[in-house]
Amino acid sequence: MDVNAVIVELLGRIVALEHRVDALEERIRQLQNPQNPFADRPPFPADQVSQKYRPLADYLYEKWERRTELSYEELERILGFALPQSAHTFPKSYWANTLSHSYATAWLALGYKAKVAGENDGKKVVFRR
Repeated sequence: MDVNAVIVELLGRIVALEHRVDALEERIRQLQNPQNPFADRPPFPADQVSQKYRPLADYLYEKWERRTELSYEELERILGFALPQSAHTFPKSYWANTLSHSYATAWLALGYKAKVAGENDGKKVVFRR
């Protein structure tokens, strides 16, 4: 291979990396902006979150809103499975903000508290930070 061709290829790679670094630095500046709603978002606590309910934690983390209200149907769609019967029969107990329920780490580890709203088929859960 020609030495000049190798040098040109390496310079092209360096330029591409410099563009990536610039883009990452700009993203950091955006995230550190106090006007940014994600500025107070901590790193995702992956080691603290129940694996089964990880999709819910991912959802809440990505939205990162002060208040998020989800119907049971929306929760099941996010989780990818039907909520257990106890969530329907004993909703206040099921959505209790206690670490004795391993699935509660999906919201507690992110600083959210859950509260049941609605009745019967219209049950919803409100997550607040």
